Amino acid sequence: MPVRRHIRGYSLLELLIATAILGSLLALGVPRLSRMRAPYAADGAARRIKADLQMARQQAIARNVRYRVNFGTTSYTVEREVAPGSFSAATALMKLPTGTSLTAPNPSNPIFDTRGMLVGNVTLTVTTTNATTRTITINVLGKATIS
Repeated sequence: MPVRRHIRGYSLLELLIATAILGSLLALGVPRLSRMRAPYAADGAARRIKADLQMARQQAIARNVRYRVNFGTTSYTVEREVAPGSFSAATALMKLPTGTSLTAPNPSNPIFDTRGMLVGNVTLTVTTTNATTRTITINVLGKATIS
């Protein structure tokens, strides 16, 4: 009776087949993951902007100085008034997640007075490359809402 050798491990062919199957599954799944991420990127960016708007409002009240949030298309800064009509950056440049952009604030960038109030309602929209949008509205009293 021949002695049967117990073979342990996998052959090179088995490893190559398993790698090819795993690679094809990843190639199918990765594009879907980026589409699934878009709503979360828009939500996260909108929440971060809302938090920074609230922080700017609180700083305006606490320091008795006007604060402005200056929005660009993919970033924004919180600025403090250093002289009448002249603002200086109070925080570093805040960048939005990749694939996310902002529309220009309507009617203009929000400026919180020393009581934390605005002259009028301000609206801006966060948009992702997959057309997911979130609208941020700041009312006259300085309260920000996301819809």
